[in-house]
Order: sequence, then structure tokens, then C-alpha cells
Amino acid sequence: MKTLLLCDRESVRYDGLDLCAQTQTTVQKAGGQTQTIILNCQEIKPCRGCFHCWLKTPGLCVMTDDCANTVSRQEIQADAVILLSKITYGGYSGDVKAFLDRSIPNISPFFELVKGTMRHRRRYDRFPYLISIGYDARTPKEQQTFLTLAERNALNMRPPQYFAFTMQSSGEVEATMQALEDILRREVWRP
Repeated sequence: MKTLLLCDRESVRYDGLDLCAQTQTTVQKAGGQTQTIILNCQEIKPCRGCFHCWLKTPGLCVMTDDCANTVSRQEIQADAVILLSKITYGGYSGDVKAFLDRSIPNISPFFELVKGTMRHRRRYDRFPYLISIGYDARTPKEQQTFLTLAERNALNMRPPQYFAFTMQSSGEVEATMQALEDILRREVWRP
């Protein structure tokens, strides 16, 4: 199974740990192949909100001088996507948010009713499993905000399943990695 691991820059040096490398090792231990990309918001141009990716070049951003289109294609081709992000005021870090803003070409501009809620129509027949891991939450409220945001993003992308984890400190890394491995083996890599 192909997993795309999208990490923010801070994850490689969080409290003396390399969370990005630990997550990659966990995925491989669970039996998956990993492609890891460390996102950098300074290298990803902000979305212009022009919606050309929906109307003029469906599925592709018209800005082609950064990595957003390449990473968006890799996202759709993966079996699972893991977002590893420092929790910033309950949201994703700037690095992860910059990519998510530019990944809207992967959804359709049209809407449909799904389980009583208006959602974007799928652009592609399938979207990979989505796993969000937030670290360095300052408060339980910040953790809850992150979990709610991860759920709402998943509703638009409509993966077969999504999972979200949060950590308040580096002391929770081992338990989180074990939970990730269990989810990958039990839910994502099911025979």
C-alpha cells in the first residue's frame, strides 16, 4: 500500500524527536510503502482563489512554478495520506495549511447532498484514506478544535475512512505511533 506522508518542517525536530521519521518507520512497520514530503509554506505559493483549477484547467492549479500540482497528484494516487502537523490555534501548521489550500483541484466545484449535508462532488472515483496527526496541542480545547477541523476536511474529500490523533507532548509519541500502526493494519491495509 502506498502512503503519502506530508510533514511540516517542525516535525523533524519536535522536542528532540524526528516525528516525521518516526511516522515513516511506523508506516513501514505496518507494511506500507512511504513517500515522505516535508512541506514548506515559503515554497508553496498562496492560493489566488481564481478557481481556474475548477473551470479552466480542471484538476490542476494554473500556478505551476511550485510543488503543489505534483503533490496533489501524488495525494490522489496514494492509498493513504498522513498529514503530520503542529497544532496551531487548533488548526494545521502554516506548512500543511499552505498545501491544503492549494489541493482544492482534487475536489469538484459542483455540489451534492451527502447524508443530509451539502458537499463538493468527487472529482475522482476514489480518495485515499486520510489520517491527520496533530502534535504540540497546548490545551484540550485546542486538541478538540483540531479533531473537528480534521473531520470537516475529510467530509469534503470523502475518503473511505479518516482518522485523527492529537498529542500534547512528546511523551505521547509512542502511544500515538502504536495507535497509527494498529489503524493501518486493522483498517487501512485490511486483506
